[in-house]
Amino acid sequence: MAMHQARNTCWQPKMITQITIFSLFFAHVHAFLAWSPDAAGPRGSLPMMDEVPLRIGSDFDYLMLTRIYPTAVCRADDDSVPDSCEIPAETPDWSIHGLWPNYRNGSYPQFCDGIPRKFDGKLIESIEERLTKMWPNLYPAKTAESFWKHEWEKHGTCAQSLKNLSTEYLYFFKTMEVDLQFSVGAALRRAQIVPRSEPYLLQEIQEALRNELSSGKNVQINCLTDKKTKQTLLGDVRMCFDRKFQPIDCPHAKSTQPLTYILGHPPPLPSFKACPSSVVYLSDTTSRVLRVAGLEHREVSFWINPLIPIYSSFFSSQEPKQEFLWGVSVPFVAIVLFVYYKSGRGF
Repeated sequence: MAMHQARNTCWQPKMITQITIFSLFFAHVHAFLAWSPDAAGPRGSLPMMDEVPLRIGSDFDYLMLTRIYPTAVCRADDDSVPDSCEIPAETPDWSIHGLWPNYRNGSYPQFCDGIPRKFDGKLIESIEERLTKMWPNLYPAKTAESFWKHEWEKHGTCAQSLKNLSTEYLYFFKTMEVDLQFSVGAALRRAQIVPRSEPYLLQEIQEALRNELSSGKNVQINCLTDKKTKQTLLGDVRMCFDRKFQPIDCPHAKSTQPLTYILGHPPPLPSFKACPSSVVYLSDTTSRVLRVAGLEHREVSFWINPLIPIYSSFFSSQEPKQEFLWGVSVPFVAIVLFVYYKSGRGF
């Protein structure tokens, strides 16, 4: 009887390991078989990269990801039209303006020959809900889709020379992925820079973003003017990447782009401008940003960041299955083997 109990005790960890691995295997086989190109968007109808003509897009030098601070944008609006600027309920504290190909000489390509050259909303229907939250239009006189249309046709079509930006769907998907991975709001909070009425030194904000956001690389920071108080407000943050999406130093800004770039129709809107030595990171006491446990819902924990490329490839690449299965299987199997080893039975 004692020997029988000992045998059961001896084999129990191995049985648990075998059952767990067996279950994981069938779960992943099921996921593999159930996977459909249409599940994550219209990839199935998109051409493989080898089929994309080389003439599309532009041979740009680097990419600039621009995030705006909606609270400042609406405070800088001149209110010549009532309620011309509104922040949708689930808009995060920093939202996407665009991902723009640029040249080192300060110019940028625009309205390139793309596939498609004209925006097609049907191609991004599967991610439209996420886009509405992360990449909102702040002006109700125009639809959110009109904003995305502008960004795709002016900038996205010029980025198609990169494989992971080679389609309309991938352009928007990849931009949101990079925005999550390099969260402006989270970086500022880690540096104890939060919205308040008192101004910050511009140097404080620059150093915070260099240290917490861009891996030591310089970013561009632009400001807006509060039409009522005349205060200078932190307005946007522009982060630069090489063609492999590694952070690089942004060049010194030579000029700024007016907010009519977003709206595209009257009333005339204020322009972003170079920031003075101190700026106000405006507090919005009526903020409607969804927060869970004190964290912005868009933040990604530091231990998840390395897995973002693996998991996103499942939804955005042409051959994602193997990477996804390895990305899921390896951590779980490692945990099971570690538990078995710690049980004292060894391997």
